[in-house]
Amino acid sequence: MAQAAKQLKKIKDIEAQALQEQKEKEESNRKRRNRSRDRKKKADAATSFLRAARSGNLDKALDHLRNGVDINTCNQNGLNALHLASKEGHVKMVVELLHKEIVLETTTKKGNTALHIAALAGQQDVVRELVNYGANVNAQSQKGFTPLYMAAQENHLEVVKFLLENGANQNVATEDGFTPLAVALQQGHENVVAHLINYGTKGKVRLPALHIAARNDDTRTAAVLLQNDPNADVLSKTGFTPLHIAAHYENLSVAQLLLNRGASVNFTPQNGITPLHIASRRGNIIMVRLLLDRGAQIETRTKDELTPLHCAARNGHVRIAEILLDHGAPIQAKTKNGLSPIHMAAQGDHLDCVRLLLQYSAEIDDITLDHLTPLHVAAHCGHHRVAKLLVEKGAKPNSRALNGFTPLHIACKKNHIRVMELLLKTGASIDAVTESGLTPLHVAAFMGHLPIVKTLLQRGASPNVSNVKVETPLHMAARAGHTDVAKYLLQNKAKANAKAKVSTENLYDSPAAGLPGAVQQQEQGWGPIGMASKGLVHVCLNSFSASLAG
Repeated sequence: MAQAAKQLKKIKDIEAQALQEQKEKEESNRKRRNRSRDRKKKADAATSFLRAARSGNLDKALDHLRNGVDINTCNQNGLNALHLASKEGHVKMVVELLHKEIVLETTTKKGNTALHIAALAGQQDVVRELVNYGANVNAQSQKGFTPLYMAAQENHLEVVKFLLENGANQNVATEDGFTPLAVALQQGHENVVAHLINYGTKGKVRLPALHIAARNDDTRTAAVLLQNDPNADVLSKTGFTPLHIAAHYENLSVAQLLLNRGASVNFTPQNGITPLHIASRRGNIIMVRLLLDRGAQIETRTKDELTPLHCAARNGHVRIAEILLDHGAPIQAKTKNGLSPIHMAAQGDHLDCVRLLLQYSAEIDDITLDHLTPLHVAAHCGHHRVAKLLVEKGAKPNSRALNGFTPLHIACKKNHIRVMELLLKTGASIDAVTESGLTPLHVAAFMGHLPIVKTLLQRGASPNVSNVKVETPLHMAARAGHTDVAKYLLQNKAKANAKAKVSTENLYDSPAAGLPGAVQQQEQGWGPIGMASKGLVHVCLNSFSASLAG
């Protein structure tokens, strides 16, 4: 009996132990599940926090921080909230994160700090906040990139200037030996290159020594260099010769030395820009004369078909343009887009240059590939003086572009009221229509330019004229949601019940026809009420009701 009792007790002990182990196992599994849920919850909150930082949603980001999200949490690439906000330019978010003591110099997996990322994205205001808060302006990423290098690479001139002014060392090179100047040269960022050069860059990968001498107008150094290596046409990374550099910086002494030592006056890099193009753009009369006297080709063209005369006209250098014309520059030369020098002078509001070109018999109604005349260009830019000169000299105010737009259409579209009034006074047709049947009033109504609409109606424009879709100006204003324009049109005899034809497309499968996804066109009649946005419906309805009551 004693033996049996002992055996029974042993069995009970084993069962109790098994039960205890089962309970412990279940408790362990429960805790593990809870930890997993907690981790997922925290991960979801962290992800939401990073999204808020990237989108600039400050309130949401602050809520997450109040709920315990780690401010320094990052994504799989090592980007934290400060990196993401800096990239997108959310200044308020950046400032708040800094005040909340996020780690300023945290790096991504590539070794980039927030300042690197802001500089790369050209976010000037963010760069300023980060630097003012103490960010290291000379921090290097894994490959040795500095914030200055990144800004120079992406042509962010203002960021480059700010970083230099705040202690950025432009001689710090990447692991491949590239300096900020080197990458700016490689990318062809002329303004950044010029600024870095003026700051005295001394990086190993830089302008060749002869180019630097040309930039500094240092004839002694240039002469010594040419004595050791007589090649006066040594190329920079971007394919420019020292003579190009001398022309850009208007350094006559070095230019003369280079030409005397055999520099090619017509050397043409891949972009087609010659020293004469550069000198014409810069406006240095003596340099232009020097190059012409040494045989510079006056008809040479860049890859975009720009001649030196185009360059002078675009920058308003009247005296240069005159010299070029006197040397036989082709006055009707066209760029790839069909722009002639007079188009470029009109675009730049260079009145004297336009006048000069006309004196030299430039075609006043010359057209681009899109059939734009100089008057179209002046109307687009709102250049009243140039437009006035052109019409006074006989430009046709009703010339039609390829899409049928006249200068008046363009002035109305761009809201240039003085040019519009000038055109109306000088014979522009107020009822001119484009290829799609748009009048100037259609265009102004659609753009929401109320002063233009008022003037056109006062000058006799019809408020009920229709385009090819039978849309009136009221339809156009309603469709674009311009309440003030719609009200004014209705007050000036626009018909609220006019019907337009609106083409709708229904996609359907047609097995019988064997044309899955065929497009069926239907035309339906829509009035301004149907086209109106929510805020306009009551305006059109009130007017329509009034017309019925009348």
